[in-house]
Amino acid sequence: MKKFIIKIVCWLFFLFLIGFALASVKKYQLYGEYFIRQKVNYYDRHGAGYNALVFGSSRMYRQVNTGLLDSATAHKVKAYNLASGGTFFSESMYEYRHTDVHKNVKYVFFEIQDVQPFDVNAYTEKFLYCHDLPTVNFELKYFAHNSDWNSSFLSVSHFFANMFYFKKLGQRDKTINEFTDYNNGYYPLEKDYKNLISVRKQRAVYLKDTTLIYRHRVEIEKSPKKRLNPALVGELRLLAADFQKKGIKLFFVLPPFSTPSDLSEVKGIPGAEILDFSSRSIFRELYTNRNVYDNGHLNRRGAAIFTGKLADSLNHLIR
Repeated sequence: MKKFIIKIVCWLFFLFLIGFALASVKKYQLYGEYFIRQKVNYYDRHGAGYNALVFGSSRMYRQVNTGLLDSATAHKVKAYNLASGGTFFSESMYEYRHTDVHKNVKYVFFEIQDVQPFDVNAYTEKFLYCHDLPTVNFELKYFAHNSDWNSSFLSVSHFFANMFYFKKLGQRDKTINEFTDYNNGYYPLEKDYKNLISVRKQRAVYLKDTTLIYRHRVEIEKSPKKRLNPALVGELRLLAADFQKKGIKLFFVLPPFSTPSDLSEVKGIPGAEILDFSSRSIFRELYTNRNVYDNGHLNRRGAAIFTGKLADSLNHLIR
C-alpha cells in the first residue's frame, strides 16, 4: 500500500511538472477565456495602429468608446479596448502580463477594481485560467489582509488545477468575431442584446424597476468611501513603476458605476494619473435613466457622454 501511494504521488508530481512546463511555454500561456484570447491575438496582429490600450471589465469594454475617444482627443489617443465582460483585477493583470505591448503605446488606461469574489465564479473556466504564480502571490496577500482563508485556499487550488488542466492544449481560436474588431474593441450592450442571455436578463431587471438607479445613487452618496486593500495598492504601485520604465503614461480609471473609493494612497503613486467618474453627484448625467442600459452599465448614448468627459480630462493631461 505504501509503495502504491508513493507511485501515485510521484505520478502526480510528474504531471504537475509537465503542466508547469507547458504553462511556461508562450504558445500555451494565454488560454481559457475566449473573448480575452481573441482580443490579445487581434492586438498582436494590429498593435502598430494604436498608441493606447484599455484594460478592465465590462465597465470599460461597454463604456469607453475608443473610436470616439480618438476624435475627441484630436487623434492624440488611438486606443484599442482590451477589456471584456466580467474581467476583474486579477484577470486584467494576467491579460496585461500576456500582452506584448507595442512600442508605439504611449498611454494605458487601467480600471481600479477589487479581486473578483470567489463565491460568484470560483469554479468557472473563465476564472480558473488566470491563476499563475503572480496572480496567486497577489491574491494571497489580498485575502490575508481580509482574513479570508477560504478564498486563499481556492486561489492556491486554482493554481494547482491549472498545472493538470491539459484541456487547454485542445483549445482552438475561432474566426474573429465582431466584438474583437468593432470600433477598436468597444462593443455597446445594445449590440449583444440578442446574443447573450445575461444581457437580456440584466436589461429585464432594470426595466422592471427603473427607480433603482436613483435609489442606489442616493445610498452610495451617503455611504463613506471604502479604503482599498493594501495588497491592491501595492500591486498598483508595481504596475505604475513598470509603465514608468517603459515610458508609458498610466491612467487609473474608476468608470461609471464603480464603487466610490478612498484613493488617497493611489494619488501618491508616481507616474500615474487618476480619472474618477464614480461620484453620482458630480457626474449625475451618467446616472440617469436616459443614459443607462441596466443597473450597472451605460447605454450607447451614455457611453458617448462618458467618453467625451474622459477625453476632456485627457486633453488637459496629455500633449
